[in-house]
Amino acid sequence: MQIATETNKEIDQVRNNCGFFFLDGWSILTAKGKETFSFLQTQTTNDALQLNVGEGQASAATDRQARLIANFSIHRNSANEACLLSEESQTLYNHLESYHFREDVTFEVIDQVLLALQGPKSILVLEKLFTALPEKPNAILQLDLDGKKITLIKKSLTGEEGFVLCFSPNIKEDFLQKVLFANTEIQPLEISAQAQETLRIEAGIPVFGKDMDSKIILPETGLEHSSVSYNKGCYIGQEVIARIKTYGAPNFALMGLIFEESTAPPMNGSIFFKEKKIGIIKSSVRSPSVGKIIALAYLHKDHRSPDIEMDVIIDKRPYKTKTCLLPFYQAPTRKEHSKKLLNEALKIYKEQDNLDKPITILREAIDIYPKHAEAYEALGVFLSKQDKLDEAIALMKRLVEINPQEIMAHTNLSVYYMKQGRIEDAENEKGEATALQFEQAVEKNMADKLKKKAEEQKKKEMEEKIEMFKKVLEIDPVDQVANFGLGSIYLETGRYKEGIEPLTTLVEKFKDYSAAYLLLGKTLEKLSENKKAIDIYKRGIAAASKKGDLMPLKDMQNRMNQLLHSSP
Repeated sequence: MQIATETNKEIDQVRNNCGFFFLDGWSILTAKGKETFSFLQTQTTNDALQLNVGEGQASAATDRQARLIANFSIHRNSANEACLLSEESQTLYNHLESYHFREDVTFEVIDQVLLALQGPKSILVLEKLFTALPEKPNAILQLDLDGKKITLIKKSLTGEEGFVLCFSPNIKEDFLQKVLFANTEIQPLEISAQAQETLRIEAGIPVFGKDMDSKIILPETGLEHSSVSYNKGCYIGQEVIARIKTYGAPNFALMGLIFEESTAPPMNGSIFFKEKKIGIIKSSVRSPSVGKIIALAYLHKDHRSPDIEMDVIIDKRPYKTKTCLLPFYQAPTRKEHSKKLLNEALKIYKEQDNLDKPITILREAIDIYPKHAEAYEALGVFLSKQDKLDEAIALMKRLVEINPQEIMAHTNLSVYYMKQGRIEDAENEKGEATALQFEQAVEKNMADKLKKKAEEQKKKEMEEKIEMFKKVLEIDPVDQVANFGLGSIYLETGRYKEGIEPLTTLVEKFKDYSAAYLLLGKTLEKLSENKKAIDIYKRGIAAASKKGDLMPLKDMQNRMNQLLHSSP
């Protein structure tokens, strides 16, 4: 299974720039009426009543056995109106209507074009069109463009930051031209179905009809981490979902597999290990990020530890595989992307003594993350070297507007004004910088004193607790509470080496105590024992998976991902 050069180009475009594609088969279901959210609260898995206007959330609808009917996102347009974005809008509509009797709520599947704009620079494209954009995941805004209504939802469908734009079909061509050419420096590339599939599998995003169906219970999909509220009232399927959380993990759950072979495993192929069925294959693709074939697969809880190599049989054919936590690819944040661009610009300048290219890159870094003070400073310096002092001054003023407490911005403004002979302006900015330095120094001094006092009090309390726990351990060396308490305090107070013994005792004597694995892993990370931490997290994830301890499981999975991706 080889990925064409063009597809690789499209994938790279979304990972580093901006791409678009239409969500064919997706649609929007509107819900309107005074009882919209109280009704949705009884029919969906997440807490719809907690949504404020403009907010959204991932959610799902399940039957009484917690089998998946539809997964979707809910977005609150107004006090009494919501829109539900889904691939199964008609199925969702039928389900909701079957439980809809006298409630004041009406549903309608509306005819809209849904355009996905994905990639770190998608926000730069939209900023040319709109004065405001949704900021949080699943947030929604109703916007106007040339008198036409546009609905904008912040939603990643590729692992990268992205948006879904919803608009009437009769403005499709005109609006598409505006999106494509809104920013002359960034022209979004249309992304093929193959590239879309690769991006979403790398991001570990399952889709209904491929990786999920009506036979799958929601906790098996891994979506419960984002789609389920365990603090809300009753809804259809709630008893089963709550029971699984309380008493243990589902037997099978979605996991990642990496294959050594060059041939992709068959869709829905049964996975056998030592003549025992341990799972089933779902979506697979050759991943440019991993450099191998990857697949989403439902694996038995005994085989869901990460980074485990297995020789398996899938539909009578042998494969060498390794388990992997989802996602396969972790997209950098906008801040991280901006920092990367800053380092790239500085490197080019150092090696080539060239200003034009670093300036272009730094402009991009600031556009992606407008609060990146170091990028502003570097760009200001480079512009001043080109005698573009007015532009450098405008840049520093922009930074001051974003952060009035940024001393560096005032200092640089003073320098640039002095170069222009604007002595009074230079002195004013120098005075502002000096005043801020003094103010911040006083605040820091007071904060340090208060912190020191609080730390001394806390240290005293911690020492008292340590002595208490030690006395308990003199009586019972394997006491669970005392060992955990000691490990927690030692981690919190930076006494990492002392924390190893009590926490190791816990994971050896209480092998299903998932919280202890998490604490021990954190302690080992602090000691830069990353390989040992990875091993502990593997064991902890296996224990948490069997018990269904979702919070430590998710935390350990995230930490494991970070360590694995940072390892050489």
